[in-house]
Amino acid sequence: MRLIRSRDVLTLTGLSADQLREWTVRRAFIQPDVPAQKRGSEAKFSWQTVLLLRLAMVLRTRFRVELQAHRDLLVTSRGLLDGASFPALWGATLAIYDLRRCELLTVRSVLAGDEDAVLLRLDRHLEVLSHGFGLPDPASQLPLFPAVAIKGGDSGEASGHLVRAGRS
Repeated sequence: MRLIRSRDVLTLTGLSADQLREWTVRRAFIQPDVPAQKRGSEAKFSWQTVLLLRLAMVLRTRFRVELQAHRDLLVTSRGLLDGASFPALWGATLAIYDLRRCELLTVRSVLAGDEDAVLLRLDRHLEVLSHGFGLPDPASQLPLFPAVAIKGGDSGEASGHLVRAGRS
């Protein structure tokens, strides 16, 4: 697992050094993956923690959520991110219900029709992290299926057109 230093986290999240210290040390509602060992050393953060910091920043700035009061929500969100691979999160959304429960919705998931939720789309955050951590984005992924020839008409001859399986 690749870890980055606090100063890189500032660039990737838009947090000030004071905010990062407040959120990860003083109030400690989002823990660094490797805490600073001594005065003058920097804490280290995984992509999951930086993603959670970015999402917390959105909750705080756009939705005026008091993060300290919703520490359990942040812990639950972190648990969901810990169980997911970076490529699997493309197209996913973090759904937050009543500021107490949350779940990761994938492209195939459906939001419960009878509940209100705050939806945080992950793609724009993953794009920033893919550059900051050197992780793959979906455009750089190789296709899962090779190109195949399509046979045309009744004659059984190949038409010369190639298509990628799974794409239209």
